Amino acid sequence: MSNRKSAIKEYDNMLQRHIEKKHVVKLLRSFKKGEANIFGYLLNISKELLLMQVEYDFVVDGYAIMPKYAFDSLRFNKYDKTLTKILVAEGIRDRDWGIKHDIDITGWHEAFTCLQQLDLHVVVECENKINSKFLIGPIARVGKNSVSIQYYDASGLLDTKPTTVKFDDITTVKFEDMYSRVFRKYLRASKTKK
Repeated sequence: MSNRKSAIKEYDNMLQRHIEKKHVVKLLRSFKKGEANIFGYLLNISKELLLMQVEYDFVVDGYAIMPKYAFDSLRFNKYDKTLTKILVAEGIRDRDWGIKHDIDITGWHEAFTCLQQLDLHVVVECENKINSKFLIGPIARVGKNSVSIQYYDASGLLDTKPTTVKFDDITTVKFEDMYSRVFRKYLRASKTKK
């Protein structure tokens, strides 16, 4: 048991070093339907979750919260070091690094409660299921073991009833990305049938 505790502590120390040095890292993630890697800055870790600021093609675009078990490995090699240097040289890291909200990532309940209080729309993904789920929309309800999202489709039509997903099934929650920030302004309520 002490070897396991030691390995966990060493693992957390490694993650913390990347947070402190503001490195751009790649989280390598593989699921039943393929890879779903994420690039970005690690911002915070807890016992169960980690918070990351997502980077894509020299643009910082929102945040992702995921369970620590939801990635296979972390890469910080010569490519990531070069990307980090470029982001520093271009002033992107100094301008965009960090998060303005205090998001409690102790567990899913706390994280979703914070996001709901901030009125942030979320993208919830359950990538490790045979029938993977992708939900986008406002948080309707936060339960003890699940969250309900009022999903909207690509035409901006909100579902009349929220969709509930268990915390144990969630592999990623994204928020404050350009897509959800812009699209939320153009949502329409579903018309109820008479």
